[in-house]
Amino acid sequence: MYLMSYFRTESEALHLAFSSDGLLWEPLNQNRPVWHAPIGNKSVRDPFILRDEQGIYRLFSTNSWHSDSIIVADSTDLIEWTHPRLVTLMSGVKGTRNTWAPECFFDPEAGVYRVIWSSSQDLRSLSEMEKSADWNHRIWTSSTTDFENWTPPEFFFDPGYSVIDACVVHLRLGRWMMSWKDERSTDATRLHSKKIKVSFAPSISGPWTEESAFLTNDMSEGPTLFPRTGGWTLLFDAFTAHYFGALHSDDEGQTWRDISSQVTFPPGPRHASVIEIPETDANTLLAHWN
Repeated sequence: MYLMSYFRTESEALHLAFSSDGLLWEPLNQNRPVWHAPIGNKSVRDPFILRDEQGIYRLFSTNSWHSDSIIVADSTDLIEWTHPRLVTLMSGVKGTRNTWAPECFFDPEAGVYRVIWSSSQDLRSLSEMEKSADWNHRIWTSSTTDFENWTPPEFFFDPGYSVIDACVVHLRLGRWMMSWKDERSTDATRLHSKKIKVSFAPSISGPWTEESAFLTNDMSEGPTLFPRTGGWTLLFDAFTAHYFGALHSDDEGQTWRDISSQVTFPPGPRHASVIEIPETDANTLLAHWN
């Protein structure tokens, strides 16, 4: 069973949807929030759920637009979320403007859980940044073994220009694939370019090479990758056109085809993430909300 986590423009809170095939998505709780953040700026944006090696679910989310912290919470059943906490990932990094779209995965090479996110480290004033087409984002990382103690932040992906919204998955033969958004724009309006690409690496430490051509249209973000039918499906948020799209690859991300017409999404999702969960957990979740 597939589980989608997302927020909506109308409610910056956790929403969930399920699917048996990754194509037909049914929202839980009639597409209303299933959890509101009680801490920080009380805003859940870009939610991402990890099922760790012990079967505990870990929720990560952006703590509103301008914050040096993310929100983390835990659950054993995807219904009750406990121990919500602010994790200040960019503590001590001068010029930090935000910590956006945290995602987490297990790094088998180091034996740790690795969280990645995008931050703008910029000494300009906020008013100066708002006038600029480039907010100078890079993808950062920190690792943990217990989701309580975190290593100091360091660069994870820096192609020399602004990038956000990274999603990393493990391919066959030990390779890794990362989807991400190229934040560069061709003009000061910031309404052109800004599209999704993928890159590949032989190791989680890189190098991230084989950068693809743009896979989506202008103004698309929040890519998430998940395995489906022997290949990989990539969902993305075309936020200014107000639709969600989907691509699929049968050859480990080398070529992609648009399958958006085959997918039925919940109404109005923003920046979704998808994981597979055991059928027992899915049944418990469905019984609770039905």
